[in-house]
Order: sequence, then structure tokens, then C-alpha cells
Amino acid sequence: MKKYLKLVSVIAIVWSLFQLYQAGVAPMAAQIQRALHVAFALGLTFALVRVGKNSKNLFLRNFDYLLVILSLATGAYVYFQAERLVSRIQFVSELTVLDYTVCILVVLLLLEASRRTIGKTMTILAVFFMIYAFAGPYFPGLLGHDGLSVKRMVEAMYFSLDGILGVPIGVSTDYVFYFVLFSAFLELSGGGQLFIDLALKATKRSKGGPAKAAILASGGMGTISGSAVANVASTGIFTIPLMKKAGFTPKFAASVEALASTGGQILPPIMGAAAFLMADTLGIPYTEVALAALIPAVIYYIMLYVTVHLRAGKIGMKAASKNSSSNDEKVSNEKEKILDKIHLLLPLLLLITLIFMGKTLSLAAFWSIVAVVVISYFRKSTRMGITKVLDALISGAKQAIQVAIPCAVAGIIVGVITHSSLGLKFSSLIIQWSFGVTILSVALVSIGCIILGMGMPTTSAYIMAAVLLAPSLQQLGFEPLASHMFILYFACFSMITPPVALASYSAASIAQSDTNQTGYYAFYLSIPAFLVAFSFVFNPPLLLVGNTLQIVISSVTTLLGVIALSSALIGYLLYSVNWLLRVALGIAAICLIVPNVFVSLIGLVIFVTILVIQAARKKNESKNIPDKESLEYSS
Repeated sequence: MKKYLKLVSVIAIVWSLFQLYQAGVAPMAAQIQRALHVAFALGLTFALVRVGKNSKNLFLRNFDYLLVILSLATGAYVYFQAERLVSRIQFVSELTVLDYTVCILVVLLLLEASRRTIGKTMTILAVFFMIYAFAGPYFPGLLGHDGLSVKRMVEAMYFSLDGILGVPIGVSTDYVFYFVLFSAFLELSGGGQLFIDLALKATKRSKGGPAKAAILASGGMGTISGSAVANVASTGIFTIPLMKKAGFTPKFAASVEALASTGGQILPPIMGAAAFLMADTLGIPYTEVALAALIPAVIYYIMLYVTVHLRAGKIGMKAASKNSSSNDEKVSNEKEKILDKIHLLLPLLLLITLIFMGKTLSLAAFWSIVAVVVISYFRKSTRMGITKVLDALISGAKQAIQVAIPCAVAGIIVGVITHSSLGLKFSSLIIQWSFGVTILSVALVSIGCIILGMGMPTTSAYIMAAVLLAPSLQQLGFEPLASHMFILYFACFSMITPPVALASYSAASIAQSDTNQTGYYAFYLSIPAFLVAFSFVFNPPLLLVGNTLQIVISSVTTLLGVIALSSALIGYLLYSVNWLLRVALGIAAICLIVPNVFVSLIGLVIFVTILVIQAARKKNESKNIPDKESLEYSS
């Protein structure tokens, strides 16, 4: 039990219990709850990621402990000043010297925590925006503004709900933490392994089965964890070796895992942290966002599944037959392993039911966490004793800092953008640079999303892109939901887009493949997914906006389009296709996603023609192969 008395464990357990208390018993005022959330996240970061741990200098070796104390002290200050802070009139009531001190301290601590956990990119960006807040008068043209006073900056950053304690950290506090914690509980009870076992069972006799199992397992876990990199790390260690053993190259195995894990953030019913932010930003129920995301997400995973199937066909991989399967005893053991953990699906079903019943997301997650512990006692092998519960509380809190810190730092950037009116000016710049051409504007927005997302978690990438770029799309006449969903997709794609593709690089390290090659190959395989995003922004029925006939037609044409493009990229349909046919398939794919019936019909004709030609070839070849009876007779 000694490990539970260590500083990291104590902070993590207290933070998790505090969050559970807020969800299930008595929530505090938003400002106080968010400030304590930030304080716990900072304290845990400095206790966990210690830079002076191995230093010979006594001061440096203990400096991290000082940062932990200061971090927790900021939370204590807000807690004991709660009555005054909640009742004061923001931007009107005077601030005390201690208020100024605490705000400056929190900003400095956040920047250092960001440097340690996220890296330099977002930290430098936050520093730039703080400089921009004061130096606005010195910037040229549309980028210029009057500049913010120190009082207004302090108010915006920490004593209002516009900056650090704004929407991003609110989403981390109210939603994301609980789903991360639920994921940790489910994983430690054996639920994570259950997803992998079910996926392997479902695909064992399919061509390229292990890779298809990776898609199902990573998609299932990814929709709960909401983190592409964490998902790669947790499921990739099982799925990538299986794919390599089946005959796929390390580069392909790593790419498939990266794509499948990244897709978890856009896969209902839970999706990733950014989806909760989207619902909050648009002011609509989360269930509406999840339902809108359903068709594009299903198309994304079908595309990935088809890609694996085509690749398996191209390299001559055969489906396992019933006779070539393992012996009856092994099959029985596989079934027993699944049945031994199948009850762990009940908490997930409870979570989904509560969400769609209209319960708050934090309360739904709270009762689902309780359900994991209770239901784990159905079988001895999954039982969660006190040590496993404590381990889950610690694991959940550790994972949560990967969302909480970026959200808090993003709050600095969002606060400056809001109070300097930069968001509105950025829309004008996008339209100006695209010369008013709609498709060019959308392309610029997609590129901007990827650039903003380089080296950053999806949540942070979405926050900045939503503030800076979403108004541009809405100004061009696109649906608000379609605009934000488009930005969410490209914020996710930043995890698999070079030169900084975190999910691809994590998968490459497990597969022992070249990092850069894997990054570019994963991007190459993901091109059909880019097509999906462009499709729904121009074709809202894919997001369930429209009548049933429009939704069905859009879904079918888009699905055929991504299959055609996947075939063109892999160079295989029913047989290998030459470069001429690959170009034709690419043209068919683009035509199929264009929201015009006549153009889509042209694409359909091209695709069906190629398919019929290949099917006829397959039929002719099968006629020329003598059956087993003929061979026996001739011998």
C-alpha cells in the first residue's frame, strides 16, 4: 500500500474523488470548480513530470515540490475566497493584490506545465497571444487592436469564464474527466481486453482478419478514451504484432492502427473531448452532435475496413477456413475468455442509455463508473478490489492531465482572441485570401486546422480552429453544425498528418517501422477520409440534415466514393488495377461525392463499369479452373 501514499498517488486519488463528488453529490459554482480542476491538474503534472529529479543541486531537486505546493495553493485560495469571487461583478468590481498575484502565478505555472506535457509549440503560441493582447496597437491592418489593460487581462484570464476558466476547461471539468476515468475503470476491470477478444473473434475467418480486428478494437476503445495517442498505446501493443504476424508490413500495420485509433474521436456514441466542446459551443445537446456524426463515422470505418480488405487481396492473403482454425479446445478457450468478461459491456450500455435519456454527461459517467465496480463482482476474474479501484482513480487522473492542461492553455488563447476580436477579423482574411471562391475557402480552412493542430492534442486543435476558422465557414453560408464537424474532423486528422503526426509516430514506435515513412503512408491511406469531411460540409444530409431520401442518396454515393478512392490508392478492386483504371476510380470517387445528381451518376457509371469488367474477369477465370472431381477423374 506504500505506493498509494506517494505524492503523485495522493493528488491523483483526491482529484478523482473530488470530481466524483462534484458529479454525484454536490457540484460547486463553475468558477470555483474549474479553478480547483486546474489546480489539481497543475499539481499532478509537477509531481509526475519532474525535471529536477536527478539533479545534484538540492534546490533544483526540490523545485518541483515547490511548484506542486504553489499549484495547490492557487486552488485553496479560490476555494476560501469562493463567496467573494462568485458574488463580484466581473470586469467591474476591483481586484485585490492577491488576485493579481494568483492570476500571474497560474499563468506561469500553466506555461511551464504545458512545456512539460504538450511541448513547445502550444506554449510558444500561448506566449505569443499574451504579447499580442498588450501589443495590439503595433500590429498592422486587420490584425491590429487597441490593446488590453493589465486589469482587463487579469479579469479575462482567471476571474471570468472567458479565459483559463472558460469553455475549454469547463468541458474538461464537466465531461472529459469522467469519461477518461470511466475508461480507466473499464480497462482495469478487463473491458479493454474484451474489446480486443471480441474483435479477433469477429474477424478471425476474414481476409486480413488481424488488421480488421485492430479496426474494431481501436474504434471501440477509441470512442471511450477519446485520445488517439493513448488508444494507439493501449490497443496497438496487441494489434500491431498480430497484423505483422499475419503478413502485413510494419508500415501498413502502424498506419492502420493510427487511423483506427484516430477515428475513435469521431465515432459515436461517446466520441472524444472535442465533441463535447462542439456541443457546448453550438449550444445544442451532445446527443444531437453524436447522431449527426454517426453516418460520416460509419463511412470512415467502412473505408478503413475496405482498405485492409483490398490490401489483403493485393498481397494474396487468404481467409482462414473452418478446417484451418485451431482445435476445438482452443476455440472453446476463446469463447470462455469472452464469456468470462461479457458482463463488462453492461456499464457501457448503461452509459449510452443514460446519455440518450437526457441525463447530464457527468452524472451518466458517474453512475457508469459505479456500475463497472459493481458489475465487476459478477465474475472472480474481473473483480475490482480496493487496490484496483485506487489504481483506476490514479490512472484516470494521470490521463486527464493530457486534456486538462491543453484546455487550460487553450483558454489563454481563446480569451485573447475573444477580447481582441481577432476571430471576426480572421474570417475576413480567409475570404480575402480565397478571392471569394467557396471551395478554396474550405480548402484554406482545412489546411489551417491541420497547421493549428500540429503537435497538439485534438482538443486544443479544435478549440483554436473553432474560434478562428469556424466563423469563416459560417460566413460563407455553411450550416453551423457542418462547419464545426468539418473542423473537428481536420483537428483529428492533424494526429495523422505529417510533418507532426503524433498517432502515426506512436504506432510506428510499436511496429518498429520508420517514423516518417509511417506518417506519410498513414496520411496517404487517410485521403478518402478527407473526402468524407469535404462531402458533408457541402452535403448536410450526411449529418442527418434533410429528408430521408436525401440522407440515403448522400450516404450511398459518399460510401461508394470512398470505396472507389480506397481502391485507387491501394491499386486493387477484385483484381489489381493499372494506373489508367486507378485514375478512373479517382475521378469516379470525386464525382460520387459531388452533391449533384447528374455528376454523381457519371461517377456511379464509371465505378460500376470497372467493377463489372473485373467481375467478368473473375467469372471467366473461375470457369477455367477445373474442379476437384474433374481432376480426380483425369488422374
